Amino acid sequence: MNKRHSCDAYDAVVADQAACHALLNCLIKEFALPLSLLEDDWRKEPLALPFQLYRRIRSQQAWPLSIRMPDGTRFLVLADRRDPLGSQYYVSGVFAKRMHGRWQPLGLEALAEYLLDSCSSVAGRSNGELLAQILASRDLKRTIVAHSADRPVQPLADYLSSEQCLWFGHPTHPAPKARLWPQPLQAEDFSPEFRASVRLHLFEVPLRGLWIGTNDLSDQDVLAGLADQSAARPGHAILSMHPIQAELFRSDGRVRQLLETGRIRDLGRTGFRAFPTASVRTLYVQGHDYFIKGSLNIRITNCVRKHAWYELESALIVDRLLKRLISEHRESTGGLQAVEEPAAVSWSPEDHSDEDRLWFREQTGAILRRNFCREECENHCLMAGTLFGRDFALLPNILPFLEQHLGRVPDPDELLRWFERYQALLLRPVLSLFFNHGVVLEPHLQNTVLVHRDGQPVKLLLRDHEGVKLTAERGMRWVPEETHERIKQSLAYPRSQGWSRIAYCLFVNNLAEAVLALTHGRPQLAPAMWRAVYRQLRAVRSELQAPAPELDELLRGGSIPCKTNLTVRLAAAADRHAGYRPLRSPWQELAQ
Repeated sequence: MNKRHSCDAYDAVVADQAACHALLNCLIKEFALPLSLLEDDWRKEPLALPFQLYRRIRSQQAWPLSIRMPDGTRFLVLADRRDPLGSQYYVSGVFAKRMHGRWQPLGLEALAEYLLDSCSSVAGRSNGELLAQILASRDLKRTIVAHSADRPVQPLADYLSSEQCLWFGHPTHPAPKARLWPQPLQAEDFSPEFRASVRLHLFEVPLRGLWIGTNDLSDQDVLAGLADQSAARPGHAILSMHPIQAELFRSDGRVRQLLETGRIRDLGRTGFRAFPTASVRTLYVQGHDYFIKGSLNIRITNCVRKHAWYELESALIVDRLLKRLISEHRESTGGLQAVEEPAAVSWSPEDHSDEDRLWFREQTGAILRRNFCREECENHCLMAGTLFGRDFALLPNILPFLEQHLGRVPDPDELLRWFERYQALLLRPVLSLFFNHGVVLEPHLQNTVLVHRDGQPVKLLLRDHEGVKLTAERGMRWVPEETHERIKQSLAYPRSQGWSRIAYCLFVNNLAEAVLALTHGRPQLAPAMWRAVYRQLRAVRSELQAPAPELDELLRGGSIPCKTNLTVRLAAAADRHAGYRPLRSPWQELAQ
């Protein structure tokens, strides 16, 4: 076997394992744990287990996770721990059997088929497209691993590396790398995982029909944030787009007509050189004052990533609100460090129908986000998803990062102190904003940026105003009465839904992955880290200036909501319709 063929086989194995692990995480978090389908009494029928697993189980090198689904399908995999939030490392292949069948080792495709059939019977929903999306996600992972095999890169070398090295995506999503790329464009040319850089595509449009929303910036500053305006004719402005969005935009008949008549001009890919970040549609221009978050009218993971007009305007409202809270109510914001989004832009032709004008606004919409690297230094900023993500051996990125900065392998106390600093920087602002002011942040791993000095946490930056919501009973009081009803609707969240969202993001999506990464090979450290979280929650509770019944319940050992990423995909529903299932808190024993 030649070297390249051997590498290709390895690439496929790594990508398939990563895809299997994401599916198992969904199965365990959304079904096995909340529905009590994990069997603890496997020793009563030891002969039913695959013989390959006996030695490791009996030597206590691994925990058997045996799941008996309601339809009789059974799954079995070995893990390094039994975790109440379903966050563990898998240390064996996956086995399964149907009713009255034999145990079989499953590859990714067979696992997906077994799992989708069984989970669909529980959920009462089936999505015929989901298997294809899972396989497409797996195939992109294979391409990513193969592409990087001969191009060594350090995923935590600097900020840009951390954005472009989230190789396996969301660890608890059935198809985290599923992207509906338009043909004949190639994913490799525009995807962050291939270290892509692109020239932004420019269009010149009339000033009439241009909408600019801004907080503290002039219209000229906003337009300069999007593109060099020196080539614009009088009465016109130049807008920039992601190259894929530009291809979709100019292929539409309404746009072609405007181009043919000269009302708008296609200036091609002549804009800023930019780097796609992990979200694909948010573009990083090194040395520039702003990130540019544009529309991208393709499906990425769950959703089509286009900007609705009311989302552009709601992001500005949130930006103003967070600045006001930090300025006027700093003592009740828990040290919040929010990344400002001071401007948004869109364009539509004034003489078109209302329906057409909304379409144009969605296609051309863009948000400017402050480039925090200019202040904090690119070498000191890391996106948390990659910080706690995995390398091409499926090992956590953070441990060699800490070893590099310490000059040696970190000891348990150092790992615990690192985690204590990180979780305090995360929990205080998110919980303070929710309970004191009714602001529902979305603090998942991809919205969290660590600022470090010599590897140690100094700040946590929270970003993405477009995803921020306000509780109906408390947060919406900050919204001006004259605000358009559709914008109010996009911002308002029931309190219970807001709590579920931030609790899931904080504990399941963010901190559980941090604990898992930091305790790789040392799972016995995990309880101490969760005890630190419990102490921090008690400290935050003592600081709050408003009632916090949800936090009180959590401190008494109440359950933690887990978002149903698989279930919502089985229903072929938009991500906003995802529900939550309860998981036991890791500190339940402390609360009793």
